[in-house]
Amino acid sequence: MTIEQSTCSREPLALAMKKISSNVFETEDALFDEKEAYKQYEYIFLIRTLKEIGEVNIYELDERCKVYRIAVKKVHDSFKRIDPFYMQDTTCTSPETDLCRKVFTEVIPAYILQNLETDFWYRNQSDLIPISPNHSVFKAQILNKLCNQLQHAIANDQTYQKAIKSRLEKSQYHNKVAKREIRKIFTTFSKLLVIRIDFAIRREFKIPLKLLKVFHRLFIKKLHAPNDSIPSIVGFIWKLEYGLKKGYHYHFIFFMDGNIYKQDTFYADLLGKLWKKMTKDKGTFHSCNHNKESYKNVAIGLVAHNDHEKIETLDKVVDYITKPEQFILERSEIRQRIFGYSTRKYKKSKAGRPRVSAMSLLETASTNTFVP
Repeated sequence: MTIEQSTCSREPLALAMKKISSNVFETEDALFDEKEAYKQYEYIFLIRTLKEIGEVNIYELDERCKVYRIAVKKVHDSFKRIDPFYMQDTTCTSPETDLCRKVFTEVIPAYILQNLETDFWYRNQSDLIPISPNHSVFKAQILNKLCNQLQHAIANDQTYQKAIKSRLEKSQYHNKVAKREIRKIFTTFSKLLVIRIDFAIRREFKIPLKLLKVFHRLFIKKLHAPNDSIPSIVGFIWKLEYGLKKGYHYHFIFFMDGNIYKQDTFYADLLGKLWKKMTKDKGTFHSCNHNKESYKNVAIGLVAHNDHEKIETLDKVVDYITKPEQFILERSEIRQRIFGYSTRKYKKSKAGRPRVSAMSLLETASTNTFVP
């Protein structure tokens, strides 16, 4: 089978497998540090919260007691969790983090931001903070100004607005492409067996994103050579994203010929075992097909081409996996692909029915397309 390769660089598979066989993953790139991801997430959470609450002060002055009271606890708590020195580390990036780096530098006095031993972030909001040799202000005033400046930047900073617009447009494009491919598969098959799985690496194994992508390529390569241990997949959609619980992980939706294959959990297990094999048992997977009863509306398992309710639910699944989430990437990986799909080419049937079995139509050709 021929595979259309992505435009991103390819590491020789022999070298990749040499790395995989080691108990400790080694690479020239620095390991992706989960602590860094948590630090970045706090900045993202701060921006999200400020967008939700609108223009209000985080601290209000109690005129009677002459102290500042907490008005928005979520933001107050967020400041406690934030590591301000992380702004000096540009290993990871997102529109939210980059905006915070810019505004923090403008508002917070340099001697505070640059002093690793400062107690500013732990002090009470009513404490006086010197900002010059002859002038001090309350900590609450500094943080209120910081939040006001951040809210103004959220609405007006052109670099941030451009990045958010780009993220949204990319999400909408991925959504459109995924739904188009699903419709295309349904024009060939009267029934599809739909399998939804998330693939990740177990949290105790810290590996760089670059190596995770190697595992991903090896996995996809195996899918194009089905045998007794690899299901006959007629198409799939994948999306890479980051989550606090799973770290980097892949969402996959697989499609099989529903006229032939019925046991979705059996084939989900086969796909999960294949992922674990490709990752030398460092990988883990979650099969949604094993928990169908937990979903109010089901779009997995057997789906007929005329079951509009299930197909509509499947569209909502696509909406979920292509959402414009706060995606975290290492700077070296910004131009890499985070979404793709694969469909096989089929000969047009000479029979009366427009949809038939894959076994009689399958050519020895497929496309594996990576979408920017």
